[in-house]
Amino acid sequence: MHEYVYADRILQTVLEEIGRGGRPDTVTVEVGEMLGLTRESLTTAYAVLSKGTKAEGSRLSVRFSRGSVRCPKCGFEGRLEVRRREHRIDPAFACPKCGSSLSILTGLGVRLVKMS
Repeated sequence: MHEYVYADRILQTVLEEIGRGGRPDTVTVEVGEMLGLTRESLTTAYAVLSKGTKAEGSRLSVRFSRGSVRCPKCGFEGRLEVRRREHRIDPAFACPKCGSSLSILTGLGVRLVKMS
């Protein structure tokens, strides 16, 4: 259900921009893969939340940005395997080399790229 939190934040940004003029047909966002969101869940949440607003009918286009992690124990730095169909990141934030907890470097953001 956390996709609704992100979809609402996106919608609020879109509504602020609409207040400055123009209605978008398409809203393009970049989403960090480490958030564990799927394209389907985010677009569905956006469609539900935008009903009855000035953004109703706009389509959400989602791009994913790669995430990276670092292991403070063994020094591993890189990317984890992401399984979007399963709606999770695997392994669950554990270092693939030593199994320790990881620090997330990138891949947690959501950014409005454009409205057209």
